[in-house]
Amino acid sequence: MKKIKVLFIAIAVLLVLAACGSKTTATAEFIDVVVDQTSISFNVEITDLDNEITGSTVVYLYNTDGNIRNQKTIETEDDLLDIYFYGLETETDFTVKVIATVDRDALEIGVYEFKTLTSEVIVINTVEEFNAMIDNRNGNFELGQDIDFTDVEYISVFNTSSLAFGGVFDGNGFALKNINFERISMYTGVFGYVSSGIIKDTTFENVTIGTLAEPLTTTTSTRVGIVAGYVTSQTAEFENIVIKDSTIAFSTSSTIQAYIGAVAGEFKGTMSGVEITNTNISVTSTSFGTMKIGGSVALIGADADISEVISDANIDFSIAGTNIRDDDSSTMIGGIVAQHVTGANISDVIYTGDINVSLDYNTLPDTDRGIYTLFVGGLIGKANDSISNAYFSGSIYVDHEKNENEADVRKQFRIGGLIGFYESNKPSNQIARLDGGEIVLTISDDVLLDASQIFGFNRFGVASDKGVNGTENLSINGVTQVPEVGINKIDDLEAYFTSQWILDSLTD
Repeated sequence: MKKIKVLFIAIAVLLVLAACGSKTTATAEFIDVVVDQTSISFNVEITDLDNEITGSTVVYLYNTDGNIRNQKTIETEDDLLDIYFYGLETETDFTVKVIATVDRDALEIGVYEFKTLTSEVIVINTVEEFNAMIDNRNGNFELGQDIDFTDVEYISVFNTSSLAFGGVFDGNGFALKNINFERISMYTGVFGYVSSGIIKDTTFENVTIGTLAEPLTTTTSTRVGIVAGYVTSQTAEFENIVIKDSTIAFSTSSTIQAYIGAVAGEFKGTMSGVEITNTNISVTSTSFGTMKIGGSVALIGADADISEVISDANIDFSIAGTNIRDDDSSTMIGGIVAQHVTGANISDVIYTGDINVSLDYNTLPDTDRGIYTLFVGGLIGKANDSISNAYFSGSIYVDHEKNENEADVRKQFRIGGLIGFYESNKPSNQIARLDGGEIVLTISDDVLLDASQIFGFNRFGVASDKGVNGTENLSINGVTQVPEVGINKIDDLEAYFTSQWILDSLTD
């Protein structure tokens, strides 16, 4: 075999020994090994420049007694990929050997020695110990005290799919404090990229991903959240989390996408018991990339479950276009979730912050086409499924002025006090807009506008149990739109809601 090059996930330090007795120049190198509590995975790169290997090659796993625990015969180059031995004992020494047939001899051409990781709880007390979790990404961790990251230029160690956090992190009620990000990456957040991880009983205090005075910049696709940028597994759990005194502020010129949420950019797991206070999200787009921004999550997956989440994260979004010509621009913004997809569940959620949107596409001359869409809701930007037991008590402001190059552009804005675009054929229940805020829209006359204090646009016309408590408020270009036809007035919130969690929030 000639030199075989393979790429795989990376984490551990490799150890390669030369073949015994120097009977061959062929060597095997272990590439990007991942050692876990009960398993090891790796790829192998074999170098045989003199074509000495004449027969079979086998990868063996030995225990400390020298007994074979597992093996894999290599018959094709693909067999060198994704070698995985599992069912091992924790904190135990093992050896992997690559044995190749040279003439009539079975020769050892590579060795890797390792020890499986501990499954015991590891107590984290320092920044260094926190970052060292990368060496046991599926481990069981607890905070032993608050950790202060002051003067640390923070970059999450869990920053790619191959370095995802899949363990348990129990904050024990302690806080991760004063975390300052110096740049936006593809997966930006304290835990960056999370697979099947569990994060619970943790406070995230004074986390700054850019500041309002000095926002960060990015040119690439990104997912951003205080806790995590991307949470990929439906088995992931975020429970009893507090985010306070934190900021996400940046400008993006990406032509692809940016998903931004106070908790996570994109989330596919279970989230419950989350409180977000004194937090700001401020994002500017200078291009036509798809934008999704949520007061808790931007985009949730089909199996996600979001409940008992209260957010006061103020959302400030602007488009200041520099390169938009014959392009489509899509923006979704929701006080809780920007886009709620079919199959996901959202219940018992509250948004008390404000949403401020300013759009200057600055469409370039010689534009012949383009579709600009904006879906904004006090709870959900676009909902493809129902929600229940929720209310919004903040304000929404949207401002857009056309320019002379947008005659051939189609603009569609759907703005609702609860949901901007309701595209579910199932009814939502017990959702309300509370008195105290306002909805003020200043929109140019070339926009196809659907606006309401409840659902901006209800595609299937499904009758939902929804309404307004207190004074109605909706203004379009300085003209009041109240009283609004078809709005259900809710006089007694305690009689209206059945969720005890919601009722408790009304008396707090």
